Amino acid sequence: MKRGVTLIEMMVVMAVMAVVIAVGAPVLTSVFDLQQRGAAKTLADAYRLLQTEAMLRNVTFRIAYNLDRSTWSVEVGDPSALIFTDPRSREEWEEEQQRKLKRFTKKEIESGEASDITDQGGRFSGLEVPGFPTKGELPDSCRFAYVYTPQYGDPVTPSEQMPEEKEDERVVYSHIFPDGTMEFTVVRIVDVEDPADGYTVEVEPFSGQVRLETEEASIGSSLSWIPSEAPTSR
Repeated sequence: MKRGVTLIEMMVVMAVMAVVIAVGAPVLTSVFDLQQRGAAKTLADAYRLLQTEAMLRNVTFRIAYNLDRSTWSVEVGDPSALIFTDPRSREEWEEEQQRKLKRFTKKEIESGEASDITDQGGRFSGLEVPGFPTKGELPDSCRFAYVYTPQYGDPVTPSEQMPEEKEDERVVYSHIFPDGTMEFTVVRIVDVEDPADGYTVEVEPFSGQVRLETEEASIGSSLSWIPSEAPTSR
């Protein structure tokens, strides 16, 4: 004989489910928060280690952020690698390089006769060091909200949709120099479901201090202490 489910039994099941959800939700939130903090802390630690390594090796490091894939990796380059302080400087330099290259034929460029021009920006390559954090991938619950450095002018955010071509993916760079200074950088890592919840990694340009905060950094105020003009002597 088949027996149906009574209203009371349904209410009991629903009550049990409500209790399970009420207990489990905070635990799940805590796990996601730990994942965000862990991802941000790994990145902050990488900056601190690279600062020391750059001085010891006399090289320039850069962290390449792929905002669309939520990954980052470390690359190493020449100590005299050229870095730009703003987008306009980059554009002017690239225009000047193109003018210089027009003096050479395609064959001359391919044979390396224009290498003194093509190599001026510095070459970077991937880095593999056992036990050293040279790459990372954010947990599925996290993503990059943006990465800011002065050379891009404004914070760079991920694409609205994943690009079909790899060369169209948004990749930005942050540099660590041989003298121990680092490029001013702000990285915001947030919850995929709640963009207001996350962690900020902020790298100071001169001291090289790396801060890890829960609040979103105000980029303008972070640079407000830098004087607009050099001091004068009398």
